[in-house]
Amino acid sequence: MTETTHPNPDIAEAVASRPAPGPRRPREIWTGRSEVWLSEISSDPAEPMRNVAGGGLRTSSQMLNRVVDRDRRRRRARSVGVDAARGFALIGMFAVHLLPAAHSDGSPTLVWQILAGNAAALFAVLAGVSLAFGSGGERPVTGRPLHRSRVNVAVRGLLLIVLGFGLNRLNLAAFDILPYFGIMFLLAIPFLPLRARTLLVTGTVLVVTMPVTRYLLHQQVEGLHRHPAATFDTALTDPLGVTATLLVTGTYPVLTWFALVCLGMGIGRLQLHFTTPRMLIIVIGAFAVLIATAVTKLLVNRFDGYASVQRSLPGSGPDAVDDFIVFGPTGPLPTAAPGWLLVGGPHTNTSFALIIGAGFSLVTIGLLILLARGSNLLRPLVDMGRMPMTLYTTHLLIITVAPDDVGEVRLFFIQSLAAFGFACLWRMFFKRGPLEAVMTAIARSAAKMLGLSSAAGPSVTRSS
Repeated sequence: MTETTHPNPDIAEAVASRPAPGPRRPREIWTGRSEVWLSEISSDPAEPMRNVAGGGLRTSSQMLNRVVDRDRRRRRARSVGVDAARGFALIGMFAVHLLPAAHSDGSPTLVWQILAGNAAALFAVLAGVSLAFGSGGERPVTGRPLHRSRVNVAVRGLLLIVLGFGLNRLNLAAFDILPYFGIMFLLAIPFLPLRARTLLVTGTVLVVTMPVTRYLLHQQVEGLHRHPAATFDTALTDPLGVTATLLVTGTYPVLTWFALVCLGMGIGRLQLHFTTPRMLIIVIGAFAVLIATAVTKLLVNRFDGYASVQRSLPGSGPDAVDDFIVFGPTGPLPTAAPGWLLVGGPHTNTSFALIIGAGFSLVTIGLLILLARGSNLLRPLVDMGRMPMTLYTTHLLIITVAPDDVGEVRLFFIQSLAAFGFACLWRMFFKRGPLEAVMTAIARSAAKMLGLSSAAGPSVTRSS
């Protein structure tokens, strides 16, 4: 059969370029996420993109490489900024434990006003961010990778409880947050498949409701013995008292502090490698701090709020009430009346205190991610932030055994500089800190024993 050619050249060219018979090639749709877009277009970055949107658009491999490099830089800035925030939280806890809380006239120092309660809250939020990063980031994993993440979180939670109980046998000079974190890790396991919106809404609801719930439960378990420094011995001899301490009556009660971990998981599910989410969490965090601070001061100073706080602290004079409002509790939280829930002081575990701590955390994380892009100024904080358990444990041991004649201010600077130096030196040779490496090895061994190691199946399955 002879092929005929149309006398009109334009029509002949159009006929010659028409597609061959057969099924149409699937259209590749850009979902808005550069990492998905690139993986769906081509597995080979050197191959030019073909028919990106079905319109015959072509671009060079150089442009594709620029997109890949830009996306890699953004994600590196996100990771570096979060590590720097973790290092800053460590320095903040050093400062709260060692630097003076008040001036000679009794007024709080600037360091106390900024960091007291907020440094620990930043730790909790960052724990949630790490849980989100470890379970898929903005797109939570499913299937075998999800099961592996659950095993990893469960093992780490149990190890934190074991480490915390072991440290508490040494009569530490500061309250240990590790057992509380261990319980919060275990509680976070069912939340690992959830997306950002669900986690943020859940965290917000917990911030509002859990302080009142904790207060009501505290009234019911007040007769149980309180164990601020629980150990293996006390856990065996008084399991109900230890459980009540960790969940309700302790320094970092899980019922209220888990709200911060849940919010952190929601933050970790956001696309923090883009500028808009970073700026958004900074603005929302600053707004939350300002509003919560203004509202709690208004309620306490007006509308008979101060008298309500005083009634909730039986036998306390004005000075003791003022100290509770500014410096927080020195023992268990009150149960006589709910008026103290109006305050927002450090470790009061009220909704206002949680909002202020969460807002401070959002501002800190957002700012440090912004500063991390294209700068090495945060390198000391980043190195510290990649071994938080090692440095926190060392800090508790040092302040416990340090002689009194050293001086707390001098000890703060010595310990901070030593932590900077050790972290930078260690990171030159090793990827993880000593305790972090041990915890990772144990978690991987547990996953391997259960047939969930990364080599046993695909590791990139994500929910759509």
